[in-house]
Amino acid sequence: MLLKRYVLLEHLAPFFYSFAVIMFLLIVDLILQMLDLILGKGVELAVVLELFLLNTAWMVALAVPMSVLGSTLMAFGRMSGDNEMIGARALGIGIHQLIWPVLLCACLLGLALVLFNDRVLPEFNHRARVLAMDIRRKQPSVVLEPGIFIKDFEDYRILIGEIDQATSELKDVIIYRYKAAGYPVTIFADGGSISYDEGTDEVSLLLRKGEIHRVDESDPGIYVKARLERQVLRLGKAGRRLSRTVSHYRNDREMSIGMLSKRAATYEREFRQLEAGRRQNLVDFMKGNLIESMPEEKVGLRLRGLIAQARADAVLARYKRRAADRDWVEVHKKFSIPAACMVFVLVGAPLGVLMRVRGAGVGAGISIAFFLIYWAFLIGGERLADRGYLSPWLSMWAANILVGCFGVWMSLRLVGDKSLLRLGRRVCTS
Repeated sequence: MLLKRYVLLEHLAPFFYSFAVIMFLLIVDLILQMLDLILGKGVELAVVLELFLLNTAWMVALAVPMSVLGSTLMAFGRMSGDNEMIGARALGIGIHQLIWPVLLCACLLGLALVLFNDRVLPEFNHRARVLAMDIRRKQPSVVLEPGIFIKDFEDYRILIGEIDQATSELKDVIIYRYKAAGYPVTIFADGGSISYDEGTDEVSLLLRKGEIHRVDESDPGIYVKARLERQVLRLGKAGRRLSRTVSHYRNDREMSIGMLSKRAATYEREFRQLEAGRRQNLVDFMKGNLIESMPEEKVGLRLRGLIAQARADAVLARYKRRAADRDWVEVHKKFSIPAACMVFVLVGAPLGVLMRVRGAGVGAGISIAFFLIYWAFLIGGERLADRGYLSPWLSMWAANILVGCFGVWMSLRLVGDKSLLRLGRRVCTS
């Protein structure tokens, strides 16, 4: 019992270290992807943090299996490097006796990850997508700078000579107002001030002492010049507020296992109905039921219509079949990735013993490289399943089966390997 507890405790620090490193790398990648979305939008810091928090859900779903692999590599590699594995073999304790408590904990962790993928991950993905769409729709915040034409407001071009940063007073303001139909209007003002309505997020510009120049719309030959003492212009949205929307649409990555299974079953039922209808039409056509008692000149038109309908039904049936496969792929993915926790224990333990991985950086690097290969198989299988070349369950479980078989084979080789025991005896006698 003490030995099992010791082995489990050896995995704690490497697990959290691997988890921190992997999450850091994923977050840095996310930051680089989100820069174009966030910069220039004037989004509040709280909204940015919320968006990053919502995106950490899928990171956790990937980082946990990778961390299990890293911790297993480092823990068994450290014990092998310090000859503790040799001592265990000398006492008659095989590697399988050291692996199974770690495998049991990985199983419990995988079950927890299945619940996470079913309950938490879809909701976080949904909210992250909706928030990202709201940010994309948000207009950039208005920035007032002297000597630069401001083009953020529809139908207005504004040029400001000076801005008093302390009082927000404007001096030497020139405004060009364009209309969809008609001549533009030019406004000159000696001074003014700008204000924001927090409720409507609109910008109002108060102008003082100036002139208005325009062409008379009824008679273009008349040029109008008028004095103004005080005038308020409502320019439009300031871009300070983020309009939050509610979306009831969910894609396949925003659905729970129950939602996906229900929709996939619906697609499969519609697919079977279309196939049954096509077969029945073919039988009726072969028997002549669809063209009997028809005038001879309409038979050709009827045949062309039947062929066109058969093609349309075939295209629709193919779409229903692939849509069902995509949903089943997502269902199996919610189970196969958590199951990788156990698979990575099977392959990480013998790899750690053979490679004697001692450094935390080396273990994390190997785990990331190994997981990239695993993920490439997973993505490739998903593409093949979406195109109908592989069944959904095989596409998502093939990587686990291959890696798991490789890990079991390596563990069996280590169990029957006598070189470790002979090396231990030489160490004891020297």
